[in-house]
Amino acid sequence: MKVTSSVSILKCKESKCEEMEDVVAHESVLRIVLIDSQGEESFAAIHTIPIDYESLIIGLLFTSRIIAGPFEIKKLQVKNRLAKVHLVDECAFREKLNAIRPTARIIMGICGPEEGALGTWRACDVPAIESAPVLSLSVIRKGIQNLSDEMKIYQQSGGTHGAALSDTEGALKEVAEDVGRHNAVDRVIGKALQNNLALSESILLCSGRLTGDLVLKAAVAQIPYVASISAGVSSGIELAEAAGITLVGFVRGARMNIYTHPDRLLITSD
Repeated sequence: MKVTSSVSILKCKESKCEEMEDVVAHESVLRIVLIDSQGEESFAAIHTIPIDYESLIIGLLFTSRIIAGPFEIKKLQVKNRLAKVHLVDECAFREKLNAIRPTARIIMGICGPEEGALGTWRACDVPAIESAPVLSLSVIRKGIQNLSDEMKIYQQSGGTHGAALSDTEGALKEVAEDVGRHNAVDRVIGKALQNNLALSESILLCSGRLTGDLVLKAAVAQIPYVASISAGVSSGIELAEAAGITLVGFVRGARMNIYTHPDRLLITSD
C-alpha cells in the first residue's frame, strides 16, 4: 500500500511558475465496524494513510474508551478499507457508544454539575496522574528532535503529523505518522499496547496543537508527559491541569512553553 503519491503541480515563486512533479501524502477512508454476538454496529469512518490499520484501530478504540486493551478484541479483519472488529461480549461496546455518540464531543478540562450530559468527556472520568519521574528539559528537547528525525513521510511530502512515545531518557520506543494529528497519536498508543510498552512511564511527543481532545487520549492512557512542536490551547491546558499531565508546547531548539505541572521538570541549564 502506498503512503505517498506523485502529482503534477504548477510551482510558483513570485511571478515565475513552472510545471513539476511533487510528492503528497496519500490518504483513504477506513470504515470501522464493531461486532459481538448481538450483531454489528458502525463505529467510525477515518481519513488515514493506508498502512498499519491494526495499531490505529486498537489505539482509537482504547483512547475512545471502547476497549480496555487488545485482549478484548477476538478478531480484527481489514479488507477493501473496511475493518471488522470482533469484540468480546463483556466489552459491552453498545453502552459505551451511547455515551460518546453525540455529533459534537465536548471536551471539558474540569468537573462540574452540568457536565457529563450528552456524552461530554471530562478529565474526572479518568484517574488523575498523581506522580511521575522528574525529568530534565533536555529529555523533552531530545525526544522532539528524535521525532522530527523519524518523520519520514513528512520529509517526503510535508503532509503528515507525527507522534512518538519515548522513555524518560528521550529515546523513542514507538513512532507513527498520519494525515491527522489524532490518528498519529492513536497509532502510536495502539503500537504501545500491542508491544506491552509501559505508557505510565512514557512521554508522548507530537507535532500538532495540544487541544483537549488530543490531551484526553494521553489522560486515558495515563501518560504523564505530553510535549509538542506546536502550541497548547486552552481546552488542552485545562484538561492537562486537571488530569495531572505535564504539558509542554512550542518545543523548538532551546525554547519551550511549560503549561502545567512544571514541578516535574528540572528548570536548570543542561
